[in-house]
Amino acid sequence: MNKITIMILISSILLGVDSHHINPNAPSGKTNKLDASDKKSKDSNKDKEKSFQNSIKDMKKISGLFTMYFDENKNTAYIEVKPEQLKEVYLCNMTRQSGDGMMFDSGSMLDEFPFYFNKVGQRIQLINKNISFRSDNDMPGKRAVEQSFSNSVFSSSKIIGEPHSETGAYLINLKELFIKDFNDVGYVTGERKMKYSFDKDNSYFNELKSFPFNTEIDIMLHFKNSKPNDLYTLPDTKSMFHRYHFSLSQVPDSDYSPRFADDRVGHFLTIFQDYSDVLEETAYKRYINRWNLKKADPSKELSEPVQPIVFWLENTIPEKFRPAMKEGALLWNKAFERIGIKNAIIVKQMPDDADWDPADVRYNTIRWIITPGGGYAVGPSRANPYTGELYDADIRVSSDYVRWYGKEFEEWITPLSSLDEINYKSSDHRCNYEQGKMEQMAFGWSVLSSRGLVNEKDKEQFIHDGLVDLIAHEVGHTLGLRHNFKASSIYSLFDLKNKVFTEKNGVTGSVMDYNPVNLSPKGEPQGSWYHTT
Repeated sequence: MNKITIMILISSILLGVDSHHINPNAPSGKTNKLDASDKKSKDSNKDKEKSFQNSIKDMKKISGLFTMYFDENKNTAYIEVKPEQLKEVYLCNMTRQSGDGMMFDSGSMLDEFPFYFNKVGQRIQLINKNISFRSDNDMPGKRAVEQSFSNSVFSSSKIIGEPHSETGAYLINLKELFIKDFNDVGYVTGERKMKYSFDKDNSYFNELKSFPFNTEIDIMLHFKNSKPNDLYTLPDTKSMFHRYHFSLSQVPDSDYSPRFADDRVGHFLTIFQDYSDVLEETAYKRYINRWNLKKADPSKELSEPVQPIVFWLENTIPEKFRPAMKEGALLWNKAFERIGIKNAIIVKQMPDDADWDPADVRYNTIRWIITPGGGYAVGPSRANPYTGELYDADIRVSSDYVRWYGKEFEEWITPLSSLDEINYKSSDHRCNYEQGKMEQMAFGWSVLSSRGLVNEKDKEQFIHDGLVDLIAHEVGHTLGLRHNFKASSIYSLFDLKNKVFTEKNGVTGSVMDYNPVNLSPKGEPQGSWYHTT
């Protein structure tokens, strides 16, 4: 290279000229700077990669209240939130579909809360809305309440790519919203000295569905433990799956009118503090929880309802117990007829090939679950948190409720305390009727058998009547009624020995009492064993 070439190179560097056009020895096709067209092309490709359509490419679209996109091979799911859905209030209901069968049962209603989506920068938050404190009279009052109390973040996710080019909808990762230990399994098991930690890598989406008024999200959460323990319901005690179901739904829109509670009537309540009028004696407002049952023809003394309450018997219930469960639920029609409503409750059988999920918020169910050694039954229901209108109920009966012999022996002869140590979350709807009823059934049958007064046919009737009593009690809870522990004092012991009397009036004043088995002293007349009316 001569001196002239060297000087030209130095000049080109100082002047910012591309040396490739000067140096004939430069490798072909290499440049130190992209020209404008190349840069524009690269930016365009990046925009395409971040576009809404490209983000959901090859994913299954599930349309509904919230549209979802699912790639089963990658265990990836997105949910679409439209601009008009931001700040809009919806309801979230959570159900545990299955657990380990010991510490965590199946079909258990968990939390329910109103929520809304909130956009902050490049994140979408799922906000648990605080409606325990309200004001409805004017903007200053509402503003004061909003500034005084906090909402809570249930979960959040970073926005994926760019908004939809036409609708402006945002795409967020469903995994970041729901695949987490929201039910505090790690804490509960830690309290029991058998700590299970959440395993996100082995957790996944089980099923995703969406409908015009609700979106259903079914997930499998995996929990792991490094130490073996005594949970015999697991094939390997170091690994445990839970199945949870989320129902995201619109707030029920109906002509329902809230009804204020009266202390003389035992209803479950929707309670909040109202600061609309600070001159009132108390800020607390209490609405009773009830179904929106109304006559189809108000002019008639006895009329069908506009919309009956429909219960479905889950297809897991053994066929021989289905009649008793149906009978127990339909008993309530006698009560509704006395206020002019005919066929207020209808019971249907869930088909074996049903394509719907019992956890779907649109179905009220009576379910059969298996919890070895832990026989029980519960009847919770869900209410609109703004008005107290009931709209969903799922009664659960454990198979071991019927299998009382082993329970009786273990409870009194070789006591086990493992179930009593479970740290249950406190609940206003907690019902222990089935525990006493199970013991009463065992005790009653043992007494009758020892007296030689019953046979195998009587045994079937004994279980049938016990289930009718139990289901009627739990259905009462789903209708919004609390316990009535005074009712058992209404009849004399003489009346309870009269079978004609007990078949007509029952053995107590209310099916919502904790009613023991009705046993007469030896050699005296025997009334009905249970409250079946």
